[in-house]
Amino acid sequence: MVEYCTCGAKTVEGARFCHKCGRPLYDEPVIVEEPAPVIPAPAAAPTPPANTEISFRNRIAVNVGLAVAGLAIVANQFLAFFGSLPLQLIALIGLSMLSGLFAVWLYRHRTGQTISVKSGARLGWITGVFSFVIVTVMTTITIAMVGPEMLTKAYRDARVAPSMPKAELEAFLSDPTAMATMFIFGLAAAFAMYTIAASIGGALGAKMLNKDGTA
Repeated sequence: MVEYCTCGAKTVEGARFCHKCGRPLYDEPVIVEEPAPVIPAPAAAPTPPANTEISFRNRIAVNVGLAVAGLAIVANQFLAFFGSLPLQLIALIGLSMLSGLFAVWLYRHRTGQTISVKSGARLGWITGVFSFVIVTVMTTITIAMVGPEMLTKAYRDARVAPSMPKAELEAFLSDPTAMATMFIFGLAAAFAMYTIAASIGGALGAKMLNKDGTA
C-alpha cells in the first residue's frame, strides 16, 4: 500500500481509496466470471415413423380407398344406363380394376412411397371393400324407400331372368327362402367381384408404376 496518493494526500492505513480524490490505492484483482455451464436441452422423443403398411390402420390408404371407391360408384351409375346386363357387368369389372390402379397411383402421388405388387393388391382390395359397402348401403336404402316390390319387379324383368319360364319365376319370387338365399349369394358374388377386380387392378398398377419409376 502506498503512503501517499498521486494527489499528494497521505493515505489512511487500511483504506482502499484515497479519502481526498477517491483514487484506488492499489489494483483490484481482476475477477473473471466464468460463464454458466450450458445445460443441454433434453433430447426430443423420436417421432414414431408413419404407418407405411397398407391396411385399414393406414389413414392415408383408407382415405384414398374411400375416395376412389366413391368416384368409381358414381361412374358406375352412368354405365348402368347403357348396354345389356352382360355388358354392364363387364364394364363394372373393368371399372373396379381401374379403381384399384388409380388408388395405387393416388397413394404414391400423395406419399411418394414405392408400393410393391403385394401392397398394391392390398390397396386395391381396400378400395373394392369400400365400393361394395357403398353399393350395399345405397341398394338397401333404395329398397327400403321404394319397398320390396321393387326387387320382385326387377326379377320379373326379361333382362334379369330371360331363360326362366314365367311360372318358375313366379314360384321363385314367392318363396322367401329362395329369395333370401339368392340375396345372400348375390352379396357374396358382388363382394368377390369388387374386391378381386380391384385387387388385380392395384397389383397391375403397382407393377406398372414401379417399372416406369413414376412417383
